[in-house]
Amino acid sequence: MSEDVEDVTGAVVAALVAEDTDVVFALMGDGNVDLLARIAAGTGIKLVHACHEQGAVAMADGYARFSGRPGVASVTHGPGLSNTATSLLTAAAARSGVVLLAPDTPTGDLDHPQRFDQRGFIGATGAYFRPLHRPGTVYTDTAAVFRHVRAGRGPAVLNAPTDVMHARLPAGAGAYEPTAAPPAPPPPDPRLVAEAAAALAAARRPAILVGRGVAPDGGADAVGELADLLAAPIATTLKAKGLLARHARHVGVAGGLGSGHAGRVLAEADCVLVLGASANQWTTDGGTAFSGGVVVHADRDGEAIGRHTSADIALVGDAAATASALCALIGGSGRPAPAGWTVPDRPDQHVPAAPDSSPVHPRLAVEALDAVLPEDRLLVVDAGHFGSYAQQTLRSWDPGRYAFTHEFGAIGQALGVAIGAAVARPGERVTAVLGDGCLMMSLNELSTAVRYRLPLTLFVMNDGGYGQERHSLTAKGLPDTEAWHAWPDVGQVARGFGIPAHCIRSVRDLDLLQRTLPEATGPVLFDVHIDPEPQNPAFADIASRLSGTALSQTPST
Repeated sequence: MSEDVEDVTGAVVAALVAEDTDVVFALMGDGNVDLLARIAAGTGIKLVHACHEQGAVAMADGYARFSGRPGVASVTHGPGLSNTATSLLTAAAARSGVVLLAPDTPTGDLDHPQRFDQRGFIGATGAYFRPLHRPGTVYTDTAAVFRHVRAGRGPAVLNAPTDVMHARLPAGAGAYEPTAAPPAPPPPDPRLVAEAAAALAAARRPAILVGRGVAPDGGADAVGELADLLAAPIATTLKAKGLLARHARHVGVAGGLGSGHAGRVLAEADCVLVLGASANQWTTDGGTAFSGGVVVHADRDGEAIGRHTSADIALVGDAAATASALCALIGGSGRPAPAGWTVPDRPDQHVPAAPDSSPVHPRLAVEALDAVLPEDRLLVVDAGHFGSYAQQTLRSWDPGRYAFTHEFGAIGQALGVAIGAAVARPGERVTAVLGDGCLMMSLNELSTAVRYRLPLTLFVMNDGGYGQERHSLTAKGLPDTEAWHAWPDVGQVARGFGIPAHCIRSVRDLDLLQRTLPEATGPVLFDVHIDPEPQNPAFADIASRLSGTALSQTPST
């Protein structure tokens, strides 16, 4: 295709084709109208048109998370770009592989009404900014953006003034060379590996904490083998939820949004091996999970080691390769098989309720959803107080099929991310769990779900307002009046978009999930009226750490 390229716009399109791009999530405007028209003209790349630029980038984010490939989005300049702020910040916090094509206003038009400092704006989001100011560098600049994303460094933005996009390609520009996968990191220092192996072998209560730095395809096997050699329980971070979930020594997700058992295991361990995880305050319960034992931390990113939790032994290198090296040393040492150790789990936190109980306790709601979803589920969970119950209860067996969207602490991202996930996994049903406030923030993208007939289940946990804000106001002794909202009927709104909707007001109504979900084809919505009174102790603790103050509370199940 490159031989026929005459201008910079055509060169960008040729680069997208060479990078094997199969979809672009877009909102059309003056700055990108030519680009999108050229993409649509016989490239084989599908255009998914969003209703808002925030949604377009959230969709690219979801595509990247659920496909493992760059998620490409395009918006126009000025307000088109400024509207992407929250989704770009969320993608940056998640290090999601989003490529954003964002034209700029013409170079010499200083009075253009949509002119603003796009470089400064993009830099403030944490995304990588790559300017394209000269036609002759179009291939180099585009490759830099894809290279950044493929290296796992988060979103990247290609920024080109529209006059440059329309400029002719200089003679001899050549053809675009697609970017390759980043090189493998160097192996860990053998001396430090031996030191780590000795510490783990000497421990009476070793434990392993695994993050998303361990890939499910192959890397997890070495971790499971090491856990068996050490008789060590395996905990995962929330971002790695589902990894090794079928392993006999798996104890669940660490941190407040896990089951709680994993955190107690880490707190009792006398040596913790951290593999490909940042061990931040959310995973370690504010730093209390590691109670003075030896910490061995392995990560391909040396800067991640010790950033949140001090490490006694730091191993810079691929986490899975480190686990394999430790297996070789410990397995070949001839040491007797260690005795396993366990931490008693808490009693089941199931909430008993009569069939006519109304509204539904949030834990019962997500238990009912969990029971009806297949094991190979695709799940996206939004942010908010309701989400704490969803994160703790909904199961996953594959971190590549599970995502949460509260990395930046924003609500309203899950619908866009779920749409991107549905495009990334054609024909598979995606379930998005979101609050009523989350839905109201992203309501427009219901139209996108309908337009593309996506198999999307929207499980709306509706407590009539902003739940965490109500709990926070009450804890501070303030009236909670302003956190209650009389939304329109969520089911009626969904039907207005052409989406079948079902209302769940009591425990008895939860049977609707079993009766209706197997028959669903396109998008379907469940308006689940949950009891606003229960307060999740874990989320209260998270909120107190975010605010820097302790929230007094009455824990409830």
